[in-house]
Amino acid sequence: MNIYIDESGTINNQLKNEYFIITLIIPDNSNALKRSYKRFVASNLEELKRIDNRQKMFLNGTFHELKGSAFDRPMKQKFINFFARKSNFSLFYLKVDNSRLKDTFCSNTSRVFNYLLKISLDYFIRNNYIPSENHLLQLDERNERTESRFFLEDYLNTELCITGINQGNFAVSYFDSANNSNIQIADVFSNILYSHLKTGNYADEFKTLRDNGILKYIFEFPL
Repeated sequence: MNIYIDESGTINNQLKNEYFIITLIIPDNSNALKRSYKRFVASNLEELKRIDNRQKMFLNGTFHELKGSAFDRPMKQKFINFFARKSNFSLFYLKVDNSRLKDTFCSNTSRVFNYLLKISLDYFIRNNYIPSENHLLQLDERNERTESRFFLEDYLNTELCITGINQGNFAVSYFDSANNSNIQIADVFSNILYSHLKTGNYADEFKTLRDNGILKYIFEFPL
């Protein structure tokens, strides 16, 4: 099973960023979701270019990748409404309340990210939201640290597979998000929940995602 992962916000209890969001996208068929991505980009290309004020999505006038932080509210609404019609993927969130984190917990953000991913996957598998089988996790390479390149894979296999929680193995790969459209989809969904928590502007859209069976669960930490 392919799981595409991205994030919004930072793990830091000293800043005004109240939340940190990790998003998991699990397609029924990875290639079908990629085709949906291409159709969304093609049908909204000029509007995406118009709103790309900080040149995050276009390089020298050529489309590069989707970035949720570059979307305005109408484009975020259009994005959700487009993908909500497809119903060909599952959406999971991990929502972290930074204000409740201790200083020691935030001291190593790479380890914290790995831990948060582990406890959320543990919950999703134990409660049958995600099947117990082989999983390939695909993440944006900005989450990769040289000193811990293989740590996440070993950590998940030790904590979730050797213990018998998952009846399969975890493999972890890192990508330049510009070369992985499904990671870009995770990026946009991360940013939309992050924006919603700050503004409350997307309640109707999240209701649609739930009603259509796409949004499966929002795991909250600390418990």
